[in-house]
Amino acid sequence: PIIGYNDIFMSEPAASSNYHSLQVTARRRFARSVQFGLAWTWSKAMNYADFDNGAVSVLASPRYWNYGLSTFDRTHNVRIDWTWELPKARTPYRALNYGLNHWQISGITSMISGEPLGISWTNVTAIDITGTASQGARVDVTGNPVLPKGERTFSRNFRTEVFRRPAVGTFGNSAPTQIRGPGVNNWDIVVMKNLPIREQIRMQFRVEAYNAFNQTQFRTLDTAARFDNAGNQVNTRLGEFLSARAPRILQLALRFYF
Repeated sequence: PIIGYNDIFMSEPAASSNYHSLQVTARRRFARSVQFGLAWTWSKAMNYADFDNGAVSVLASPRYWNYGLSTFDRTHNVRIDWTWELPKARTPYRALNYGLNHWQISGITSMISGEPLGISWTNVTAIDITGTASQGARVDVTGNPVLPKGERTFSRNFRTEVFRRPAVGTFGNSAPTQIRGPGVNNWDIVVMKNLPIREQIRMQFRVEAYNAFNQTQFRTLDTAARFDNAGNQVNTRLGEFLSARAPRILQLALRFYF
């Protein structure tokens, strides 16, 4: 209604978020050359928008259209840290003792649930579903898209057949997210050799391995459905892995403590 303006945005504190969690921590302090710690968070985060400037629908019920799992929701987040100081060898040779002793191995293990993902969609030819340019439609979901882990493959990580193009004049029936992306199962390990010089002075040589076992850890999935004019899903890569996290990375370091 105001000439010269296409859109006028209004910001107001009109939404909410909810986060509930069980947090468990266990710690074994250094004793008998070993220490380790465990931190586990079991949680659920839900909101209307992930950020302060998120848009909330004015044409569909925000409770139905916007409220759902946060994109940063992670059901399980497990972190294990550990340090092992290798037993000392005793030989009559000082130089040999110097080389065999003062070794440590430590690491951090991370096991984290994947992020919530929504299924987007397009049509091979333009089609007006909602009748307004300011509110698109979501895909229709006809069943549970989650596949048991034993049935998942590189090219099929969820049931693609349960998604349908929404009918003209509707907004679609799906929530903001329908599936979860790949999780994290990562081991970072470091081997350290301490070289004592004096009582308060030492050198330390470190070999650090990130993703030490070089496990393939996929990062993203193809979640873009594409329908032909008859309503058939024609994206043959829907549900396929698209990218992976970094492979094993080795780093050498030399530290001087004083």
